Amino acid sequence: MKISNVVKTVTNRYKTANPFVIAEKLNIQVEWCYFDKLPLGKTIYFGKRPIIMLNEDIKHKPYQYFVMGHELGHVILQEGLVGYYVSSAHGHSQLETQADEFSVALMGALYIEDNDCLPDSYEDLAKRYGLPYDNVKY
Repeated sequence: MKISNVVKTVTNRYKTANPFVIAEKLNIQVEWCYFDKLPLGKTIYFGKRPIIMLNEDIKHKPYQYFVMGHELGHVILQEGLVGYYVSSAHGHSQLETQADEFSVALMGALYIEDNDCLPDSYEDLAKRYGLPYDNVKY
């Protein structure tokens, strides 16, 4: 499975790269929760129905988009598996890496959707949607 192809299929099907809108169109419940500093997001299942829980601390901050995209990546790429995003430069499992890659690709598509052009740099994308990079501490 090539993640860029999955992102292209999803954005074409739902006519957006906004992870919140995609979740709404997929009837995925999204809840803002009071966690400690971590996790930033977590996906749980109620039966077969996914519920994405996002840390209240990231609401209205740019990286809410990256974290939401990451959790959406878990739902789409790893249907039925419980995953969660832990902000750490080390120790990501393959499932976490896949969800990160999905979110990065989705944020690239969202940038184009929002601006009608490619970002000038990865840093532009990181600042706009909260993608992790060395100068950002989550």
